[in-house]
Amino acid sequence: MDSGISGVRNLLFVVMALVIVAILSNFWVASQLDRSTQELASLRLLMQKQMMGTALTQAEELQKRMDALNQSAAGIDGKMKQAQEEMDAHLKKAQDDFVARMNVELPRMMDNYVKSRAKGLQPSIPQEIKEKLGQTPRQR
Repeated sequence: MDSGISGVRNLLFVVMALVIVAILSNFWVASQLDRSTQELASLRLLMQKQMMGTALTQAEELQKRMDALNQSAAGIDGKMKQAQEEMDAHLKKAQDDFVARMNVELPRMMDNYVKSRAKGLQPSIPQEIKEKLGQTPRQR
C-alpha cells in the first residue's frame, strides 16, 4: 500500500507542479493582455491626436485658400467696376460726339433738303421768296 500511496503522492506533486505552472502562465498571459490593451489605448489616443492635427491643418489650409479666393474675387470686382466706368465714359463721349455732330450736320441737311424742294416749287414762288431762298443762312 505504501507503493500505492507513494505513487499517488508523486502524482499529486506532478499535478501541483502543473497547477502552479498553469497559474503562472495565466498571470503571464493576463499581464501580456493588459500590456496589449494599454498599447492599443495609447495608439487610439495617438491616432485621434494625429487625426485632429491633420484635420486642423487641412482646415487652416482651406481657410487660406478661401481667403485667397476672396481676395481674388475682390480684385475682380474692382476691375469689373473700373471696366464698367470706362465703358460708361466711352459711351457718354460717343453720345456727346453724336449730338455735337448732329448740331453741325442737321442744319446743313435741312438747308439742302429745303433747297432741293424749293427748286421744284420755284415756278409758283414769287421772286422775293426766291431771292431769300438763294441766300445762305450767313448772308441773311
